Amino acid sequence: MKCILSIAGSDSGGGAGIQADIKTITSLGAHALTVITALTAQNSIGVLAIHPVPPGFIARQIKAVVEDMPPDAVKVGMVFNAAAVKAVTRMIALYRLSPVVVDPVLRASTGRLLLEPDAVRVLRERLLPLATVVTPNLHEAELLTGKRVRTLKEMERAALEIFRMGPRVVIKGGHLKRECSDLLFDGKEVTVFPGKKIASTCTHGTGCVFSSALATFLALGENLKEATQSAHDVVRRAIRGGYCVGRGTGAVAPYSTGRIEGLE
Repeated sequence: MKCILSIAGSDSGGGAGIQADIKTITSLGAHALTVITALTAQNSIGVLAIHPVPPGFIARQIKAVVEDMPPDAVKVGMVFNAAAVKAVTRMIALYRLSPVVVDPVLRASTGRLLLEPDAVRVLRERLLPLATVVTPNLHEAELLTGKRVRTLKEMERAALEIFRMGPRVVIKGGHLKRECSDLLFDGKEVTVFPGKKIASTCTHGTGCVFSSALATFLALGENLKEATQSAHDVVRRAIRGGYCVGRGTGAVAPYSTGRIEGLE
């Protein structure tokens, strides 16, 4: 069985973070390994508090897992501060882990910062050069490039700029106004994965599901274009199967196997 290592924060509401990664990886037939970078006091309405895990303990978690159960792929999500980014980067380099999918979790959907401002530069300069692929949404692409990203054409320009930081790039278009298309730049060509808008308020965890699914499909032997299409499909199924929990945004269901109606 393939082992996928998720290095990310814990969502006490169960909709995103490590919890979403475990559900996604397991549903795709792989074994989930986990390294917790931060604990959040979180529910469907928002993030109330964040307790970062000391960087030395993050490194010890990675060491413990990797030396016994070498992962076939790695997903990096919320790392919260510069010290954590440095610890994760050091361990990825030390153990030469690959492929590495970086989901640059910069801000919660409710607005709470999930990566401290001074850590963004460290992520760009140290972590992204070690990544196989990075998967920002529109807002995250704007923060990484310092430029507006609201259309497919702007997504393409941003992907080319982020590629110069080191990794191949998938920009997730879930926040586009008229569509939900994702865009891949693999260093040679741009590929768009089109999708119609899905009317749903159950979207919490989509970014985590996409990145952990992408890592899993890469571990299962798909090339980057195939894995991106597969992850795109998984997220659309997860939104279709989403459910209300709590008083805020509902959760997606990455284990949903229903066929996506109208999928291109």
